[in-house]
This record gives sequence, structure tokens and C-alpha cells, in this order.
Amino acid sequence: MKINQLPVLVTVLIIVTLFLNPLVRAEEEEQVTLVTKAVIITGHAGLKPPDIISQPGTTVVWVNQSNTPQEILFLDKKVVIACGSPVNFIVGHNGAYESSKVPFGGTASLCFLEAGTYQYIVKSSKTFAQQPKDKEFRGTVTIK
Repeated sequence: MKINQLPVLVTVLIIVTLFLNPLVRAEEEEQVTLVTKAVIITGHAGLKPPDIISQPGTTVVWVNQSNTPQEILFLDKKVVIACGSPVNFIVGHNGAYESSKVPFGGTASLCFLEAGTYQYIVKSSKTFAQQPKDKEFRGTVTIK
């Protein structure tokens, strides 16, 4: 390598370093800690626990231990952005996540990225509801 090429090489290295440094910082700032929380759906006792408080990147897993398929319905604040691969959730016609029927022994999971309070109900699937007395259970996921 000739001596007169050294300043050019140093200049190129400095430019590349200055260009990549903000990108590396941006990647570091966007990292999210992944947390998993479980909610057990029982037939008579309701949700255990009914309320969850966590941080962005939290995946809530609902486990259906009742004797009928269940549906999870978000009330006022809808989930429109999720990380990972939701299980037993689909994006509905309004652009928000909606649960499918969660069979007995089955699970549904959804990862929350946006801060907010997500109130929801869990109720027996209309298709399989045995009696009008089937209960609805209310829960809340709060992401701070």
C-alpha cells in the first residue's frame, strides 16, 4: 500500500464508522425485553390472575381449563400491533386482533407492544354455549 493511499483509507473508515454508529444505537434503543405471563381460564372461578401489569414485549398466554371453548374479546382499546406469532388470534376486519375459539385444554397468546390498558372479557363460544347461565369473566392487561 502506498503512503498516499493511507489518508483515503482512514477517511473511508471514519465515514463508515460515523454512518454505522447511529444505526447501532438505534438498534440498541429498540430492543424489547420479552416476558411471558399466563392466565388460566377456569369454568367457575374465572381468570387467574384477572389483571396483569407488565412492560412492552409481554406475551400473555391464556390457558383454557374450562369445559367449553372460550373466546377472548377486547373491549375499548384494541390490539393492533403485536410481536411474534399470535396463537388463536387473527386480525379482524377492523384491523385489530380477535381471538378464535380456544378449545378445552388449548391456549391463545398475544404479545403486547403498545402501552395502555387493554380490558377484555372471556366468554364461552356462542357455538358451544351450553346454557344461558354461562359466565363472562373480565380481565385487564396493563402495559406501562
